[in-house]
Amino acid sequence: QPDAIAEAYQRCQSEAQAAFGDGALYVEQCAPQARHIEVQIIGDGDAVVHVHERECTLQRRHQKLIEIAPSPTLTSALREQLTQAAVRMAQQVGYRGLGTFEFLVFEQDGADRFVFIEANPRLQVEHTVTEAVSGLDLVQIQLQLALGASLADLQLQQHRIPAPQGFAIQARINMETLQADGSIKPGGGCLR
Repeated sequence: QPDAIAEAYQRCQSEAQAAFGDGALYVEQCAPQARHIEVQIIGDGDAVVHVHERECTLQRRHQKLIEIAPSPTLTSALREQLTQAAVRMAQQVGYRGLGTFEFLVFEQDGADRFVFIEANPRLQVEHTVTEAVSGLDLVQIQLQLALGASLADLQLQQHRIPAPQGFAIQARINMETLQADGSIKPGGGCLR
């Protein structure tokens, strides 16, 4: 409730100070019904390109369940804005290697908006759906970059990155155990 904000802010500030030695806080924007979009980035320290995007909106307990490339929910204009934002951020830091820049996309005041979540400086397990629609071997590219190749050496300028062909979907199955109190914990062992 609005009248509880001041007290909640002070409580969070106190917790941050106790846990991190810094009481600085920031407020995140509420993004109801947000879609989670990832942009695959490749950089050589000088140049950066993107290999389109994936959507991983369907999640459970902070675990991605369905990953699809390319995203079936983006307009061409929004797709261009997202991929260019990811490329600009990666260029600003002289990105080298493969990585994923993640965004939340949501509607606000009748228009699609997006906010940056995080950059993962690694090849994620979901990279295979990008490989399936682009025809690029991202693991091989990552190794070649690590050995000193440039994007130009690999002929990976943006205009040479293949447009996505079709769609690819990856599904994750999570085992869970229902506890006596109704809570759910990750499960393991033999499926019966």
